[in-house]
Amino acid sequence: MSKLDESRIQIYKYKANDFKFVVMKTDQGNSALDLLITQKWEEAQKNGVFKYVLNIRQQKRLDGNYGFLAQLNPERGEKRRKPEDISSMAQPFDPNLFNFTKIPNREILFDIGNGDGNDVVAANISPIENCHSLLFTERFKCLPQKVTVYSLKRAVDLLLLSNSPYLRMMFNSLCAHASVNHLHWHLCYLKYHMPLECIKLSHLRGPVFVLLEFPAKGFCLKLSSFLNLNTDNLVSWTYFIVNYLQTSNIAHNIYITRAKTKAESDIYDDIRVYIWARKSSSGIKCTLDFIPAVCELFGHLSIKSKQGYEDLTEDAVAQILDDITSHCFFAAKDDILGMNLDEKGLTMDYC
Repeated sequence: MSKLDESRIQIYKYKANDFKFVVMKTDQGNSALDLLITQKWEEAQKNGVFKYVLNIRQQKRLDGNYGFLAQLNPERGEKRRKPEDISSMAQPFDPNLFNFTKIPNREILFDIGNGDGNDVVAANISPIENCHSLLFTERFKCLPQKVTVYSLKRAVDLLLLSNSPYLRMMFNSLCAHASVNHLHWHLCYLKYHMPLECIKLSHLRGPVFVLLEFPAKGFCLKLSSFLNLNTDNLVSWTYFIVNYLQTSNIAHNIYITRAKTKAESDIYDDIRVYIWARKSSSGIKCTLDFIPAVCELFGHLSIKSKQGYEDLTEDAVAQILDDITSHCFFAAKDDILGMNLDEKGLTMDYC
């Protein structure tokens, strides 16, 4: 594959000293990366690249204990590309189906590699939030939708290159509402405080924590757990959990967010990676007014219909999230507790 035309596709280059490990609640997201994402995404929207202009009709916090954020976005339910029929976690990449080597250059916002088009950020043409985009890594290797260490590292890098507390990185596995079986991450700016930025966690083992005081039960890794805020160690331990789920054919979702070590503070001085083992979505016809994918497990609900939006309650959402995650989480937790970590080659440089 020939390199992208640099006159058309901008190349964004960065180095480790561009990372921002601390941002403030009041920061407006004006790093070089933030400005580039915003500029290119708004240009794409203006130029008619999307299936619809993002128009969140209404939004509200659901009454209750968990701070669920519901947004009415009927266009996404009506106009998004039909998801690929995915029946197995082991489903291979199929070059005959739609994949991200086939997207036109006008959907590509910028290149984050060497200009060959392998590592790029592209517009999500069915957006759920501001600057909703896709991160493709090693695109022309045509890898299936399974996390690699390299893609995970790129996702963490992008979060650290922003000085906004609201940039989020997300991943849906196969059988967990991934719509295309070609390796990709989602990113967007969700400009609201969310409870999982600072919710209480329980320690499991090593640097691994668990999320118990929330309907979507899951695992969590925190950058602050690692000496010298070592991102490679965060990636290694995250991949340890994710790879266990992948090799065990357990569907899962991943959400990476800025976080706070002190809940009452305005300082975002941490990163949290949430990993949810979950029931497979394969073969299940979704009759809900929202699709329980990665954003929903985090507490951000994109609602398809006006009636569904008006009728939605915290109890109904909590029951759905608990049903999807609890059994898989507790089974996975027991497996992880029983593992011999000495055989995994993981760093023990954690706090």
